[in-house]
Amino acid sequence: MNDLNAEAPKPDAAAERSIAAIGARVSCGLLALIAYRKLLWFQPERALSDELEQWFFVPSTTITPVVMLIGLWLLYRRSARLRSLPQPPGSLAVGIALLGAAAGLYGWATYTAANDLLVPSLMLSGLACGWLWKGGAGLRLLLVPVGILVFAMPLPAPVLNALIFPLQIATTEMAGTVLYLLDVPHFVAGERILRAEATFSVIEACSGLRSMETLVMVAILMMDLFRRRGWRAWLVVLAAFPVAFLLNGLRAVLLILNPHSQLAAVHNVQGVAILLAGLVLLFLLDGLLERRAQPAASGALAGQAEDAGQAADAGQAAAAGVVPPLGATGAVALSMGLLVAVSVWLPQWDPGERPPLDLSRRMASAMGFYLSSSVDTDFLFLGSTGFSDSFSRRFELDGSQVEFFMGVGDRARRQRSALSPKTSIPGSGWIIEGEDAATLEPDGRGVRSRVLRQGSHRYLVYDWVEGSRSWPIEGMRSLLALDRSPLRDTTEIVSLRITVRIEEPVSSGRQRAETEILRFYRSLRPQLDRKLDSRESGALGKRFSGFSGFRKSFSFLKGSWCGGKLIVFNDLECCPKSARDLLLRLPEAVLPLGGVQVGSTRP
Repeated sequence: MNDLNAEAPKPDAAAERSIAAIGARVSCGLLALIAYRKLLWFQPERALSDELEQWFFVPSTTITPVVMLIGLWLLYRRSARLRSLPQPPGSLAVGIALLGAAAGLYGWATYTAANDLLVPSLMLSGLACGWLWKGGAGLRLLLVPVGILVFAMPLPAPVLNALIFPLQIATTEMAGTVLYLLDVPHFVAGERILRAEATFSVIEACSGLRSMETLVMVAILMMDLFRRRGWRAWLVVLAAFPVAFLLNGLRAVLLILNPHSQLAAVHNVQGVAILLAGLVLLFLLDGLLERRAQPAASGALAGQAEDAGQAADAGQAAAAGVVPPLGATGAVALSMGLLVAVSVWLPQWDPGERPPLDLSRRMASAMGFYLSSSVDTDFLFLGSTGFSDSFSRRFELDGSQVEFFMGVGDRARRQRSALSPKTSIPGSGWIIEGEDAATLEPDGRGVRSRVLRQGSHRYLVYDWVEGSRSWPIEGMRSLLALDRSPLRDTTEIVSLRITVRIEEPVSSGRQRAETEILRFYRSLRPQLDRKLDSRESGALGKRFSGFSGFRKSFSFLKGSWCGGKLIVFNDLECCPKSARDLLLRLPEAVLPLGGVQVGSTRP
């Protein structure tokens, strides 16, 4: 009777706390998905086959959602071990510091519109969750799934440019060596391989950089799947770099020998085949290292024991109802809610409108004493090198010809950079025969001097960069998006190159070429240093000064302007002899000069 009248048992307080913690964790996950939604959104801009080609070959792009899914899979593989860790939660102060750093990076990424910086913010948030839940042990357990997210970030443009062209040249040389061993007639010229049937260029997509990134990521996944630790795991991961490079060189050879190499499907199939071949080679290397380290049977028994122990620990953890502390969960939820608010209400930095530079016309006007014509720029060769404006012109005076290239960068566009070793070479297929240092007068500027060969002709090339630091510093500035903020450097990177053909014989021809370059530079330097008005100087940056206007260049001519033409009536004796002789030889004629027409009549 007493049993029948007994009160019903009250709900277990621990169960209620567990349900509340689960609800809090679900809320944290939803808020995190909303905050970092830009890393999970995939909007294809091209056909699926082209997207696959971008993933396998193009080094300047990443498929961020794929990397995110890989990170989630690695996290799932560790979920049982994470729950079974007996360590107490970490210090709340340290966790809040990590969450604060993640929020700061998130705000900076939103303000500068640098979505790739959301990745390190997500990494810090993940490490903070591991610390708040399981302390140092939980943080260490999450290092691999968090660290793999690095592959979701593209390389900074200056770093990419510094790496990719040497890889193109190395891949070409390797392919040329294999063709030589196969007794296939060919000729290597820069990043080109010439055969009687066709000419093949090792473009940036064929450099092998993307293959290295992909195979290294695959090696990390393989080591995690096989539960490899220590020096053997590091050795397999590091071996992925040379393996990917060698296989990429082999792929280039197969493309050269394949009569259907122009088809995109052939490239994609070879990309998959190279990835599988690299995976097999790394698997064989791992097996060899494992056999040398310990007997295979012992390794298998150890792996079974580890799996059994983990299963037992997971069962104990589930029975114990291990959940994160509510204080830690609340801190994470508050942090994720703050990130959502930042993504909605924080305004982006506005770089302002940049007026067009129109460098080619202004340069031709400034160097008015020279006859000039436009020269095509090999943008396919330049690849990921980028400019806000650039030009290449051929200038002629007294029978000598000088080619001048100039490219002005745009620091606010982080995807590309004007700082690249490619700007020192006029185009594809040029062979470097010699390199030295030189000095330009009258300002004593140190530049790089190279002797290049294209076909049977040799050229002397002087190249230099203004307004730039070293590529590691520029790479760090690009990575942190400093130039998309009030911390920007108002000095734009300017790449310059002067090219003169070396006539035979080479010894005396080079001296004459050096003389022509120095003479041209003495006329060029004042135009580069001349101050512009505020509107134009703001377009190029404070340190880089631009060119004078056409009227200023021809201020010695007296006459009148009509319909964009300068009609000269008198006082030609005050102008330089070269320009006066030119004008007097062309009575009643119109001379096209850098986009501006100049007419003249005899006085």
